[in-house]
Amino acid sequence: MSASRAVLVAAIVANVLGWLLPAAADVAGYRAFGLSLSPLWAYVEFDDEPIWFLSLMVVSALTNLLFVVLAVQLFRGRAAKPMLWLAAAATLLNMHWVFTMEADRRYLASGYFIWVCSFALLALAAFLEVRPRPR
Repeated sequence: MSASRAVLVAAIVANVLGWLLPAAADVAGYRAFGLSLSPLWAYVEFDDEPIWFLSLMVVSALTNLLFVVLAVQLFRGRAAKPMLWLAAAATLLNMHWVFTMEADRRYLASGYFIWVCSFALLALAAFLEVRPRPR
């Protein structure tokens, strides 16, 4: 198994764990996903939140779809530098919760951190795939 494939498998395992483990307090990752998308259908409940925060919530949730697309492409052996940059950007974007939750960041749990690491591992897998091979 190549190094990029091994890291990709680790990224997928970490992502699945992030969905199953608590992301914040006692909220499992899959429930946090739904909560992050909820401004799309329950905007009235969030009318006291700034639009930039709601946008970050929704975009952060949508990075999960990006993860699936990139992981499938890497698994198929299709690697390109944009995949690396997209995975790295998603990693940085998803780290916003540490800052935007302010005092409530203490409620972030292991599932959240493992989930963010899954994006970093995905970026590493893409990097290992696109880097020039030694001859």
